[in-house]
Amino acid sequence: MSEEDERELLRRLEPLRLELWPVFSEAGFVGEPLAAATELRDPAYYLAAGDVIGYPIKKGPDRGKWKIDEVASPVIFFSRSLPDEKGELRSGHFWAETEAAGDNARTGGKPVHFLRVVRELQEMIKSRYRKSSPVRGVSYFVGPACARSGRALREEGRKGEPIRVYR
Repeated sequence: MSEEDERELLRRLEPLRLELWPVFSEAGFVGEPLAAATELRDPAYYLAAGDVIGYPIKKGPDRGKWKIDEVASPVIFFSRSLPDEKGELRSGHFWAETEAAGDNARTGGKPVHFLRVVRELQEMIKSRYRKSSPVRGVSYFVGPACARSGRALREEGRKGEPIRVYR
């Protein structure tokens, strides 16, 4: 996704009443409502569709900060597509756990609103984004503005393969 594709995505997700959370936050942090005018600075975020559950990081450089429990919370992980040192756009991705962990009879599963948000996001990407030619068996969805620009695309990772968009 290019920056223009991200703006369009945020505009389309705004009516779904999601909250934007950073990957690591301070204790007591409250997610901001997602809006089309939201400025994305970090390489990854969580899109929350309800109350989140977190835990403190006890070791490493982010010690003392809080991280959201992706399995227990109704969140979608959003890793942005960012340019590398050569100016090529690297692949990003969405990830969501749609089934609650543990005994579903007692936990009740994920909220219906969250499942609806995931379904709408999937439908939007499948209907508006273009598919790429397979790269090692994986097809990517490329944003419409990014596909029109003809920008060089690469898969994420040290030896990312080039991504070619179907015309």
